[in-house]
Parts: sequence; C-alpha cells; structure tokens
Amino acid sequence: MAYELIKEEDDKRVVQFTMDAADLKKVFRKVKKDISKEVSIKGFRPGHVPDSIIEKRFGNIILSEVAENAHKTLTEGLFDTFDWVLSDNDPEFETVLPVEGEDYVYTVTYRVFLTPDPVDYKEIKLVVPTYDNEKAVEETVDHIRKQFVSYDETEEASSEGDFVSLQYPDPEGKDGSEPKELTAVIGQNDMGPGFDELITGVKAGDVFTMQMKVEKGDDPGLKGPAHTFTVKEVKGHSYPELDDEFAKNAGGFETMDEFRQKIRDDVSTRFDSEMKSFRERQAIDSLLEKNVFDVPEFMVANLTEDYISRLEDDKSDEETKKAAAEMAERKVREFLLLRQIAIVESLEISEDEMEKAIEGGDTRSTFLDRNRNDSALDFVLASAVVEEKAEEEQTREAATVPWKWVSVDPSAPEVSDEGEK
Repeated sequence: MAYELIKEEDDKRVVQFTMDAADLKKVFRKVKKDISKEVSIKGFRPGHVPDSIIEKRFGNIILSEVAENAHKTLTEGLFDTFDWVLSDNDPEFETVLPVEGEDYVYTVTYRVFLTPDPVDYKEIKLVVPTYDNEKAVEETVDHIRKQFVSYDETEEASSEGDFVSLQYPDPEGKDGSEPKELTAVIGQNDMGPGFDELITGVKAGDVFTMQMKVEKGDDPGLKGPAHTFTVKEVKGHSYPELDDEFAKNAGGFETMDEFRQKIRDDVSTRFDSEMKSFRERQAIDSLLEKNVFDVPEFMVANLTEDYISRLEDDKSDEETKKAAAEMAERKVREFLLLRQIAIVESLEISEDEMEKAIEGGDTRSTFLDRNRNDSALDFVLASAVVEEKAEEEQTREAATVPWKWVSVDPSAPEVSDEGEK
C-alpha cells in the first residue's frame, strides 16, 4: 500500500505515504521531459535538452512538480479506504523533498470532522393520516367519470356542474362591436370567489350585474367597476353510468370490477409511496431539530454552489443565495447525522454489495455514503412510534384573495363611480 495510517488521536489522522525509488524515478523522468519540451535553450532543440542542464537550471521547479505529482498519485483511493469527513482545516504536509534514486517517504496530518453522537433518534413520534382505501378508490373513479362529462342545453336553472355561457359588452365600448363571451363550469371556481354562486340558479336570457368587492385587508368595502352579464345559454351536465362500457372507454378493461381493482392497486401503491416520503421527511425534521451543530463550511459552500448552478443566472440574487446556503447547511447536517447513526449502530454494507456496485461504475465512497445513510434512515423509521390521525376537513377559503364577486343593483349611483382595485 502506498499509504499507512500511523497515528490516530482526537481529530488528527497521520498518514505515511511511500513511493519506491523505481516509481519515483519515472516521475522525475516525466517532469524533466515535460520541462525540456517547454523551454528554449540556445543550441538545443525543444525536448532534447540534456538532463544535467535541466536539473541545473530548474532544480527547484523539478522537485516541486515531482512532489506534487507524487502526492496526487499516492492519495488516490485514500478517502475510499479511510472514509473520513475532513474538517475545514488544511492538511499539514511534512516538508520532505523527493530525492531521485531513493524512496520518497513523508507524512501528512489530516484534521477530520467529528460528528457529535446523535441523540433522540430512536422511537421518534410520527403522525400520519388515516387511510380509507375504498374511499380513495371511489374518489378516483368519480374524478375519472367527470372527465367524460357531456353537456346538453336545458331550460332548467343552472346548478353545480353545469356549463354557463355569458355575454358582456366590449370593455373598449366601440360602436357596433360584438359582445364578448365568457364561459364557466359551476364548481370549478375558475373566476374567483363568489362568481360560481352568482351564476348558480340562472337561465338563458337572465341579466345580472356584479362587481368585485374587497372584504379583507387594508381596504374593506372598496369596490371595482360593475360588469353586466347576459346568460347566453345553460347546458346541464351528465356523467356516464359506472358500467362495463365505461370501464372499456375509460381504462380499456372488460369489466368495471377489473377497472376498480386496477384503481385500487394504483391508489394503494401511490399512498404507500407518499406516506414513505412523508414519514421520512418527518423523521429527518425531528432529527435536525434535536441535533444542532456546526458543520464543515467547505461542504456547505460546495453544495450551495451546486444548488445555485442549477438556477438561471438572473435568479441568483442575494436572497436566493442565502436560501441555497440554508438548504445546503441543512442537507449537510442531515448527511452527517445519518452517517453517524449508521456508525454508532454498526449498520454495515456487505463487501459483496460494494463490489457489485463498483463493477457497475459506482465509486466505493459514493455507494457507501448513499446506502449507509439509507440504512440509517430505515433504522430510525423502524423504531419510530407511528400514530394515525384523521385529517381534519379543511375548507379552502380565499384567504389569499381579499376580494369577492358580489351582486349589485346597476341603477345604484355609486356602482359606476367606484374605481378599480
């Protein structure tokens, strides 16, 4: 082996490197040949300058480049072998220059980052929503069924799910201009809060006026311009029967039972996948909350740069860089925590698995980091205490939309005087 760990104390790791005289001679020969090609010395063609002259004129440069080449060659595979996380401190090289014809032996002192032993990673409390598979199946079937909706003209008043076509005057007010047309399906809430309610119960030929009214925020009561609409037509909706014909048209199945079973399998698989990610995220959040420590700055800087490089240039402002740095710090701490859990719990990766991965093009360190950390997260989840909790029905208010469409009397004098908001 070209290197040997000769001392391990606290965060110090002292490694002795050795390049035998024969290999070192090859490095000397290459360096001198490269210099000979680059220099111009009167009386000699490039690449044919005698070694004695090269050594006399460029001795220090030769030694420096030979040492650098030797260091690079000897450290290959070092961090696969020892699997260290380096600290922000630079390695300390023993000042030993190579001598042609002799073994090159020197030491390097590395400073490693010692991750604190993690705490509170066993029996983490996780809360997941209860799951009703049959309810999810019926909701999915209903959603698919609605994709096959058909509309027919009706004289009945409009209701949930119906198609309503409206006309309104050209806002530019040009003489003789054709009215503009607006369509909406009641229940899809395409036009903002209050709109669907106002077009529910209308029939073809009805005329009504509405305007936007600010109901929340700094200007409650402020109103926008009034808009008068004429109902051009109402089309009632109908959905196909949930029979074998529907199963053929919607999913290519012979029977509705087969179609439901396929949906049942799909929603179950999707839920399992989503819940796995959900539990993992909760567990990692808990780990990070309970294990706070400073991480190597160079690791954060490298990952931050990687995040930013994925963005478009015009999006790399200071706020974005700050957010990227925070994400990077969190990700580095997550990596170090899971790594340390694997070490503390002796979660080993078999050599057979390692060899197969390397044969497949993976590096030893990359495969080890990825799989060891996956094993650590699996270990944390296996010991977690999982509580199921029914999701509360949440009404989607237009909390971020402070205005609402309201019906108004077009003859009221204040209607035409309000400004837009």
